[in-house]
Amino acid sequence: MQIKIQPCVISRVRTPDKGAHGKLRLRRPNGQTMPTHRTKLGALLLAAALLGPHVTPVSAQSSEQASSRKKALADLREIAYAGNVAAQVQLGVIYLTGDGVPKDDAEAVKWLRKAADQDNPVAERYLAEMYFKGRGVPADPAEAAKWLRSASEQGDAQSEYNLAVLYTEGQGVPRNVKFAAEWMRKAAEQNLAAGQQGLGVLYENGDGVPLNPSEAAAWYKKAVDKNYVPAMNSLASLMVTTRESSLHNPQQAIALATRAVAASGNPEYLDTLAAAYFADGQADKAVETEQKALDRAPGNDAYQKAMQKYLAATHGSH
Repeated sequence: MQIKIQPCVISRVRTPDKGAHGKLRLRRPNGQTMPTHRTKLGALLLAAALLGPHVTPVSAQSSEQASSRKKALADLREIAYAGNVAAQVQLGVIYLTGDGVPKDDAEAVKWLRKAADQDNPVAERYLAEMYFKGRGVPADPAEAAKWLRSASEQGDAQSEYNLAVLYTEGQGVPRNVKFAAEWMRKAAEQNLAAGQQGLGVLYENGDGVPLNPSEAAAWYKKAVDKNYVPAMNSLASLMVTTRESSLHNPQQAIALATRAVAASGNPEYLDTLAAAYFADGQADKAVETEQKALDRAPGNDAYQKAMQKYLAATHGSH
C-alpha cells in the first residue's frame, strides 16, 4: 500500500490517488509511477496550502484592472521587503504560480525562504516541496524533510502527513514506519482526510501499528464521510479482500467503488469496482469493468491477471 506528496496550489487541493486493493500510489516528480508493494506505503503528495481565492488571469483583465494589479504587487513587494511574513509567503506563491508575473522558481524560493526563516509553517511546507522537486534549488530530499519537520512541529497537519509519507519511503530520512505512524496519526487526528486514509493504510498493512482491519475501516470511513474519493476506493477494496466477516461486504464495496469511479476515471478505481463485482458473483460485470481499466492502462500486469481470472469464471459458468 502506498501514499503520495501533494503539490502546493492556491485554489484547490490535489489528493493522493489510491491504488488498487487499498494501495496508495507514489509518483516520482517526473510523473512515473513508483513500483508498489503490498506492505509498503509509497507516494508523496506535498499537501496544498490554500492562500487565497482564484485570481483572474492577466490576459482577461482590463487595463484598469491590470494597473491596479501592478500597484498591488508593488505594495506587496514593499511590505514583504519590510519583513512581513504573510506578504513574503504570498509573494513567493505569486512567483511560483506566475500570478500576474512571469513564473520564477528562484524568486519564489527566495521569498518562501525569508518567511520560512521566520518559522512560518506554510512557507516551510512550500519550501519543502521546492527542495523535493528541485524547483529553484537543487533537489534535496533531506532538506525537504528538514523543512517539513519544522512545519510539522508547529502542528501543520498537511506537513505532518507529508513527513509521515517520507518516513514510509525513507526519502530524506531513514525509513521508519513507527515514526510514519506517529506523524500520520497527528494529521488524522486533525481531521485531514489524507491523514485519515493514510492511517487506515498503515492499520490495514500493519506498518508501524498493529495489523487491524477494523481500525483501518474506521479511519477510511472518517475520510469517506468527507467525500474523500481515494478513501472510498480504499474502503471498497478492504471490504472485498478482508477475511473478517464483519467487514466483508461486496455490495457496499460496489456502491463505494462506483462513487469513486464516478468522481474519477482512475483505472485503479475501475479495478477495485471489478473486484467488487466479482466478489458479489457478477463475473460478467467484472469483465466489463476490468476491460475499462485495461483500456486506460493496457500494460498493467495486475489488471491483465484479474481479467484472466474473471474470464475464466464466466467461461466456466456458461
